[in-house]
Order: sequence, then structure tokens, then C-alpha cells
Amino acid sequence: MFYRYIDIELQLCLLNRDNAGALYNLTCRNRAWLRQWLPWLDGIQKPADTEFFISACLKRFATGEQITCGILYQNELSGVAGFNRFDYKTGTAYIGYWLAENVCGRGIMTRTVRELEKMAFFDMNLSKVEIHCASENRNSRKIPLRLGYREEGVIRRAENLYGKVVDHVIYGLLKEEYLNRDS
Repeated sequence: MFYRYIDIELQLCLLNRDNAGALYNLTCRNRAWLRQWLPWLDGIQKPADTEFFISACLKRFATGEQITCGILYQNELSGVAGFNRFDYKTGTAYIGYWLAENVCGRGIMTRTVRELEKMAFFDMNLSKVEIHCASENRNSRKIPLRLGYREEGVIRRAENLYGKVVDHVIYGLLKEEYLNRDS
């Protein structure tokens, strides 16, 4: 299993079967909070659903399609972040994330996304990172804005959230922009 240490209180770990119980419980505790912006919650009704999700993520990790990590904040599973997919032809990684409501506002996701950027640009030698956020999801949109991403456009009617169709705002960061940002 891999761990990526971000700082003294924050790590990423590749989700695996050992995380299934904790991830299922975290999802259940945050169901109302997450339901505002994530369309998959109705598919997680029992622990076996989370086990199936993790198994699918591991298969896609093995084929280089995605990397799905648990966010460990003070050694407790507090959310999920990673690369939902890669486009190797364009050198683009697509970051997705969610965080438990009780730990929001502590800079966890900003630090996590910064670490994912390092992975994409240096470990994987990709040239662009994209983040897609529902247009009304202000908390999620703050992350790429805080990190200097450019708003590249809007995909209208991008996702159905339990009967409400929402637009997505697309944010992008090029490797050269990342290098200039941190210099």
C-alpha cells in the first residue's frame, strides 16, 4: 500500500479493502452533506457497495486509468481525493475530491490538491491538471481559485444530481503556470 505524507497531520493513502469499513461509515455520516454535490450516494447503501467501489478503483489503478486515495487527517480517514482519470494524449490529469463536513475549513483540501499537482507534474510528467466543479458548489470552487487555476469554461447541464441538472465550471493549471506560481 502506498502512503504519501503531505505534512505532520495529513497523508494520502491508496484506498484498499482495509479502508472499506471506515469509508462506508464516513460516507454514511456525511450522506446529507455529500448529497448536495455527488451523484453516487444512492449507490452506497451497504458496506459491500463500498467494497465494490474500492475494488473497481484498484482495478483502474492497476491499468493506469485513475488513482483514488483516502485523505488521512490526524490519522483518521476524512475524505477522498485523487485522479478520476488521465488523458495521456494531452498530458492531462483530472482531480476529484470530497471531504467530511466536520473537517472542512482547515486547509486540508488545498494541501491535498497541492500534493496531487506535484504527483501529476513531477512523478507522472503530465502537463496539465483540471478540476471540474458544480457551478453552485462554492466550497469546491474555492480550491482551484486559491491555487491559481484559470477558469476555462462551463459545461452546461453537465450532471444530474438527484433530479436537478447542474452546470460544471472547468478549471485548469498548466505545468508552467504551476512552476511560476511556486517560484
